[in-house]
Amino acid sequence: MIQNIKKTNNSLFKKIYQWLIEEKVNINLALILIIISFFAAILTFLSFTNSIPFIQSSPKVVISILTTDLILLLFICFKVVKRIVKLLIARKRGYVGSKISTKYILVFGLLALVPAISVAVFSIFFFNLGMKAWFSEKVQKVFEESTSVANAYLNEHYQNITSDIVNMANAIDNQFDFIFLDVKKLNDFIDKQVEMRKLTESFIIKRNGVVIASGGFLISLTPDIITEVEMSQADEGSVIFTSKRSDRVRALIKLDKIKNSYLVVGRFVDPMIMNQVNSVRIAANSYNDLLSQKNRIEIHFYIVFVLINLLILFIAILIGLAFADDLINPITNLINTSNLIKKGNLKAKVPQINTKDEMSLLIKRFNEMTSTLEKQQTELRKRERNSAWSDIARRIAHEIKNPLTPIQLSAEFLKKNSKSSEYRNYASIIVKQVGSIEKMVDEFSKFARLPKPIFNKCDLNLICSELFLLHKKANPMIDFSIKSNSQKIYCNVDGSQISMAINNLIKNSIESINQKYIKKKKKMGKINLLITK
Repeated sequence: MIQNIKKTNNSLFKKIYQWLIEEKVNINLALILIIISFFAAILTFLSFTNSIPFIQSSPKVVISILTTDLILLLFICFKVVKRIVKLLIARKRGYVGSKISTKYILVFGLLALVPAISVAVFSIFFFNLGMKAWFSEKVQKVFEESTSVANAYLNEHYQNITSDIVNMANAIDNQFDFIFLDVKKLNDFIDKQVEMRKLTESFIIKRNGVVIASGGFLISLTPDIITEVEMSQADEGSVIFTSKRSDRVRALIKLDKIKNSYLVVGRFVDPMIMNQVNSVRIAANSYNDLLSQKNRIEIHFYIVFVLINLLILFIAILIGLAFADDLINPITNLINTSNLIKKGNLKAKVPQINTKDEMSLLIKRFNEMTSTLEKQQTELRKRERNSAWSDIARRIAHEIKNPLTPIQLSAEFLKKNSKSSEYRNYASIIVKQVGSIEKMVDEFSKFARLPKPIFNKCDLNLICSELFLLHKKANPMIDFSIKSNSQKIYCNVDGSQISMAINNLIKNSIESINQKYIKKKKKMGKINLLITK
């Protein structure tokens, strides 16, 4: 059982190892993922700033986008790390191209890292300066004072209208017995109060929404109907401001003498001033929201910034890997092909690349060089074979031709001096066969090269005397004469080759004499040899 587990683990590790070593990184897919991640980072930033018109930012949306960014970034990181692990393993094993690939990755990584760090430092510096400028005490004080001025302006109107509605309600209660039963008197009283207090409008409304009296420039009650909630709050004695229009301020109070009745007064306010007040309030609220989210904004900025910088770094590393592959693969092919050529395989060729640069030209010239070497090797082998056959022919000529001449001369001598016809026939056969062998040897000699001479101390008088003696016996019709100024003349020569050369000279002389005097039967020529020291 334990052995089976060990085998399974070994098999699993082996598969993982082979996968890390053999699987190729798809650079195109990685680049596509980088582009997707870049747009995902932009989408993340827009979601943080609520700048996406077709998507309403929410925690779930932001978390989903961040999760997508993280998955894409981890996948790209995995691709890069896997390729780097593969490169480190290749470098450890000494594979061709691993060292220069490491250099390219380091160079491109540094080229991306140094600007990224520089940009990060300056971006964070200027970002912090901007944050400090936006959220400085001076800016906060400006918004606070602007809000205070706006609130003071509105509070002044609220205080004035509060005082007016309370006094007007007291006046109505005091005059209740005189004016309540006569609606015209009640309306006139309200008109006088409105004019006296410089109000814009005033009316008395029942809880069921029926207006029982009014005064001033009442334009329309439909948009500003008093709600049940506001009436309930007024029942507690509070003065309720019910203005729903930007051009006026209204107040609501319950009347004591008139059952279930409420007094409403209103005063016009300059719309431009109210718009400015509202703008100040909106700006102050927005600023306060940003101030409360200051830390969150900084975190969002740092997250997006880190994502973009990591993407730039991975892009640089992948570009370095791709560039290294484009450069290293041809170099690796060159080295592998040169190793094959070193082992003797001149038919090996480097695969041609589809580029018009120096590397393509180098591969082309390298292949042309190997083709030339292959042709030269073929010619050299042919010459070696010819040389071998020439050496064989030389040996045959050397080993056979040297004894042929004495055999032939001896046979001719026996043929001429023998009285037995049978011996003469045998001698004729020997002479004939020796002639055939000599022709064959001559043909070999034409093909053969001269052997390398072996120099020895030889007596030229002895060599020439032996040759003359043999030829003299075989050619009695020719007068042979040899003279020397010394009894022995030693020379450092190859005895076999010098003997063959002198023998060829004597044979050529004999053949020339025989061709000239072939029909004469007397001594018809002379061969003289002079040897001097």
